[in-house]
Amino acid sequence: MAAFGILSYEHRPLKRPRLGPPDVYPQDPKQKEDELTALNVKQGFNNQPAVSGDEHGSAKNVNFNPAKISSNFSSIIAEKLRCNTLPDTGRRKPQVNQKDNFWLVTARSQSAINTWFTDLAGTKPLTQLAKKVPIFSKKEEVFGYLAKYTVPVMRAAWLIKMTCAYYAAITETKVKKRHVIDPFMEWTQIITKYLWEQLQKMAEYYRPGPSGSGGCGSTIGPLPHDVEVAIRQWDYNEKLAMFMFQDGMLDRHEFLTWVLECFEKIRPGEDELLKLLLPLLLRYSGEFVQSAYLSRRLAYFCTRRLALQLDGMSSHSSHVMSAQSTSTLPTTPAPQPPTSSTPSTPFSDLLMCPQHRPLVFGLSCILQTILLCCPSALVWHYSLTDSRIKTGSPLDHLPIAPSNLPMPEGNSAFTQQVRAKLREIEQQIKERGQAVEVRWSFDKCQEATAGFTIGRVLHTLEVLDSHSFERSDFSNSLDSLCNRIFGLGPSKDGHEISSDDDAVVSLLCEWAVSCKRSGRHRAMVVAKLLEKRQAEIEAE
Repeated sequence: MAAFGILSYEHRPLKRPRLGPPDVYPQDPKQKEDELTALNVKQGFNNQPAVSGDEHGSAKNVNFNPAKISSNFSSIIAEKLRCNTLPDTGRRKPQVNQKDNFWLVTARSQSAINTWFTDLAGTKPLTQLAKKVPIFSKKEEVFGYLAKYTVPVMRAAWLIKMTCAYYAAITETKVKKRHVIDPFMEWTQIITKYLWEQLQKMAEYYRPGPSGSGGCGSTIGPLPHDVEVAIRQWDYNEKLAMFMFQDGMLDRHEFLTWVLECFEKIRPGEDELLKLLLPLLLRYSGEFVQSAYLSRRLAYFCTRRLALQLDGMSSHSSHVMSAQSTSTLPTTPAPQPPTSSTPSTPFSDLLMCPQHRPLVFGLSCILQTILLCCPSALVWHYSLTDSRIKTGSPLDHLPIAPSNLPMPEGNSAFTQQVRAKLREIEQQIKERGQAVEVRWSFDKCQEATAGFTIGRVLHTLEVLDSHSFERSDFSNSLDSLCNRIFGLGPSKDGHEISSDDDAVVSLLCEWAVSCKRSGRHRAMVVAKLLEKRQAEIEAE
């Protein structure tokens, strides 16, 4: 009670002493200190540090269970795969409100469509236009409206992206999930199909003959309305396709292949159509040289077209004189003679013709670009397995070297530097072509021992690369492979081992472990081949 008297109201201090910071720490839902076990109730909670006393000890004499180590390692790998797997964020994507942001185009909404595309072609902010985006029942219809209102290509690409977002939202909201179509490939096919339709309309007009309008003479009168619309659609959508190509919205290889196929389908007499489309090929020439396969096909097209121009050069003058008497060809001013600084080439007469001059310059420029940037496409080549690869070189169709083809700059200092570089690369192409022709052997006739050995090694490598290890039958087995590799040497009939066998065996061992070839079967194949060869030698 005495203690209680000390704590009476009169003796209490006016200010209470501070107790320091509050004893509050982050709490976990299931922490060990909250467990009311018998030991914790009797002795209180005893915090055990996470690191034991054996932190700096040694586990040299500890016996581990291999099965436990294997299971722990497997669980680590499984957890790592789970963490590295990207989560399916399809359900977490913000849902696009289809009714509020998009509206389907119908026949009754034509006036609203005209107003919307007029605003898109103008300067109205895209944030306001995005509130109501028109969706066409056929995706290719959007290209016709974009060309009709001459919408800037950047804003036109925005509309295509919004259309992709709409169809992606439609696919996600469907109960029955379908296979997701790659939008890059899909829009590549859509725009190439639309451009091909416009190209066919132009080709029908420029194509000479009874079905066409006379080819060269088609430019004398006014263009028909459908052809004029097709040309306007082609000009706009070709620029839009190039913007989409550069923006990564199209499949690059698929689109370049389509461009090349368009030119390959142009008939030999359709020079007007070729001259109309040649700027398209020049714009993508820097992209074509990134692929040796496409560059080779393009080089074949250019060399054959130039050869056709030379073949028709003799009859060109008589053709012009006879055609001028008709009403199909317009009168053209007399062309200026070539300057004396331009070197005389077989194309000199064609350069004086205003009809053939752009074709010769354009095709020569493309071929010289391939020679400078992708010389591998012009190397002499042959293939025993792929029939699509033509034997020879695209330059076989050209009567002169690419360095002697005409250039627009004439004979200036820059042109001379370019021609010198072209001749240097031409020499490299000749050397590489000769190496391919003799299969990279420096002894073509194989008269010396070294030349025969190199030929034997190259033959072995070619046999290994052409053999199909996926199947096994009478003509495609290890026995036939062994006979093709070792059956050419003199040791097959004689009783002594040829010196070429050492080189062949070394090649087999290197082929089995080389990173330049793929397949885990190589080591087993080489082991079986050497085992068979050893058995043959011992039997002899």
